[in-house]
Amino acid sequence: MLALEERFMIRDLYRKGVSISEIARRTGRDRKTIRQTVQAPDILPPQKSRQPKARKIDLYVSYLEQRMAEGVLNARKLYGEILAQGYPGKESQLNARKLYGEILAQGYPGKESQVREFVHDRRPERPPEACVRFETAPGEQGQVDWGHFGFITHHGRTCRLYGFVMTLGWSRASYLRFTVSLDSTWFIRCHLHAFAYLGGVPKRLLYDNLKSVVLWRDAEEVVHWNPRFLDFADVAGFSPQACKPYRPQTKGKVENGVKYVRGNFWPGLHFQDLDDLNNQALAWLNTTANPRVHGTTGEVPFSRLRAEGLQDASKALTYDTSVLTSRRSSKDCVISYEGNLYSVPAAYAREAGELVICSEVGEVLARHRVLLGRGERSVQAEHYRGLAPPASRVEKASASQQTERLADPSLFWEAPVVEVRPLAVYDQLLWEVSS
Repeated sequence: MLALEERFMIRDLYRKGVSISEIARRTGRDRKTIRQTVQAPDILPPQKSRQPKARKIDLYVSYLEQRMAEGVLNARKLYGEILAQGYPGKESQLNARKLYGEILAQGYPGKESQVREFVHDRRPERPPEACVRFETAPGEQGQVDWGHFGFITHHGRTCRLYGFVMTLGWSRASYLRFTVSLDSTWFIRCHLHAFAYLGGVPKRLLYDNLKSVVLWRDAEEVVHWNPRFLDFADVAGFSPQACKPYRPQTKGKVENGVKYVRGNFWPGLHFQDLDDLNNQALAWLNTTANPRVHGTTGEVPFSRLRAEGLQDASKALTYDTSVLTSRRSSKDCVISYEGNLYSVPAAYAREAGELVICSEVGEVLARHRVLLGRGERSVQAEHYRGLAPPASRVEKASASQQTERLADPSLFWEAPVVEVRPLAVYDQLLWEVSS
């Protein structure tokens, strides 16, 4: 089976006009495989169970099991034994902890923190790295990044506030949008807003190593992409590119864009809610950020944007950004989502479903307006049709006691007869005592 990244590369080459035979020659794959890949409806592979990752300790499992069978149950003792056999622990070979261990063996009585301070003060500084500014052709590249802007009260909750910034490499035209979530769904929605605002899609987009984009890099520095995001890139028609770790200058244009937002738009800003903030951000883009003369190009970003030659965004704007999340309804016919409860038909109580509330086979069971607060319930009366109204606890207790009384009268005794007096009798008694 082809890797996800290879399937994307094949579809990307085909989209750029490379023939199936030429792609087969470049990749070493059979033409049938190439044809199946480019004709597939999407690039996502069928779901399969995740294989367990190899662990450093796996080579020593048999030894550990043997020693535990012999009665050695002290984890620190076992760790020392396998460390002596070559177990690759997390100790660095050239750090303060190693030096601390060496002088500890020589009789050093102090703490590790003092050694860390000693090494920190004497560690040689890295020489500054020079780099050449990298410029791209019109429509070739855009750069994307997040910025954290404190907190905001959103629908009664205090949430982290993030700013999404996209900057086109050639024109320096930028887009800004604020959100309260970093997940892939909102990340893709921000892309769609940016494509609509800028009027198209660049051929490549450059990213930092965000979890919504890059899942991990293996030992050979091969990037493993977020499957949903790579599917979005395939539909939108751009190639994602991940920066090398710890090299923010690779995407310096958007890094400077985030700094510009912090320094020009954000100081002294007052807003009522998230919608008001985004409206102000849009006005700032249209009146300040994009009509200004850019310090590097010496031209107005809006003027250069007309010559960017971006790809058509119509297909990208059709991408489904619905939130798909699995839930199991409770026996009282509700499911929980984002701290609120939504009713489902009684026939599907305790069944698994999705929101918009569907059955496992995709049948729409219920539609609810999403509640914006917390601890609320959205209940539709027809979902409980056919269920008997529940008896109150008092009624159930009375019925139970009546059943027991009829079944075994010896369990109960006759209550004493209590004389009933008017309240005036007690008033008279109190008056006599007080006098």
